[in-house]
Amino acid sequence: MQSEKNGLKYEDILDELQVQSWQLELVISGFAIFGLFSALEPLREFALAKSFEGNQFQSIFIKTIHITCILAIFNLILHVLLRGLWIGAVGIRSVSGDIDFDELHIADIFKKHLKKRIGSFDKYIINLENYSSILFGVTFLIAFITIAISLNFLIFLFFIFFLAENDFLPFEVKAILGFTLFPAFIIGHLITIIDFVIPGIVKRSRDVAKVYMPVYKVFSILTLSFIYRPLLYNLLDNKFGKKIIYSLIPIYGVLLLFFSLEMNPSNFFNTNDSSSTAFANRRNYKDVVTKNKEFLRSTAIQSKTITDNFLHITIPYRKFVEDEIIVYDSLLKPETDERTYKFGINFINFSGKKDTTKIKTETYLKTINEMFHFQIDSTIIESDLILITNDNSRLDLEMFVDLMGYPRGKHLLTIKNKKFKTDSIAAEKWVSIPFWYFPKDDRTTLTAHIQVDSLSTK
Repeated sequence: MQSEKNGLKYEDILDELQVQSWQLELVISGFAIFGLFSALEPLREFALAKSFEGNQFQSIFIKTIHITCILAIFNLILHVLLRGLWIGAVGIRSVSGDIDFDELHIADIFKKHLKKRIGSFDKYIINLENYSSILFGVTFLIAFITIAISLNFLIFLFFIFFLAENDFLPFEVKAILGFTLFPAFIIGHLITIIDFVIPGIVKRSRDVAKVYMPVYKVFSILTLSFIYRPLLYNLLDNKFGKKIIYSLIPIYGVLLLFFSLEMNPSNFFNTNDSSSTAFANRRNYKDVVTKNKEFLRSTAIQSKTITDNFLHITIPYRKFVEDEIIVYDSLLKPETDERTYKFGINFINFSGKKDTTKIKTETYLKTINEMFHFQIDSTIIESDLILITNDNSRLDLEMFVDLMGYPRGKHLLTIKNKKFKTDSIAAEKWVSIPFWYFPKDDRTTLTAHIQVDSLSTK
């Protein structure tokens, strides 16, 4: 008896919350929109950073979170607009009541049409209430579904990476795992998708349901549906909620396509073109990259206009750079590839014996400097790259070039690399970066010289 009283009391509380939920919805939507907008740029930069580090798994997951934030912002802004419209409609109703079509003095044909299409003002307010409440709930449902899709895609990629790159398992074991896990993984997802698109179709037959039950339990964990399943079923058993969910899917597709559109302002040039004698891309100048708080993705010098007496060249050291170096000299390839994921905090060292076949750092750098060739205009520069740790605790290749003796004005830095050590063919172009050399000392001397000449003429 006591439990029944508690149940009825809890139902009354829920009913009261249901009536007053719009206030909580607006507060949460406001804070969420502000927080999500603030997170967009850091997430984009973090995804780029992980991508250029070679951490594709982390990059894909972060990009998914970024997309989820965009969809959530769209939903929440639409929710705030609908809620605002609902509040305005409630306020107008308290003043003028229902719509009196006779007071509009319009023709009967339009009066009948408007009565049929609009109906009563109370129905309009109820529809706005339903749209707002369901859209608010769907926002978080879509967020979990998007994250679940990303996680399953990462699991799929991890299996491919594990079976393709893992040298510890025999080929026969990898073949058995590949021919069993992949089909089961893909077929299980197809059945789960069919069950989601056409709700309950797999569960209707008793015999099919018995077979599907183990698959359902496994994929409820993989798809995180155990978290949002009550919310999803509560929406799908309602025609109004189901209509909103299925209507939002194509809208999301159009929204993502809209955000991916980029305008090319020229028939001859593109903003992503590589630097050359005729084009200067901002990614090759560190001062511009730093000013825009971007991630250094390409070989760069300190600025487009050089006022120092030296040129500071930086080559971001990434996985693909090391791959090209190993291709250049296959003797540099170690027996074990340690370019893998590791925990940032190590309490215990689990590593075994060190690979004694690894080339020493000095020998490795000597090979790098043999591979890269530098020149400014037509002058050959001796390669003297060293490895450094930058401000973001990432590895870079760096060298400095003395510019004393170079004339003022435009110059072109060209970096080339040889593909193979034994190849006698000339090196291929790595990057070309134009810059303008106007040293401070020369400029001061020139100014003083102009002032002296002007005084002497007077």
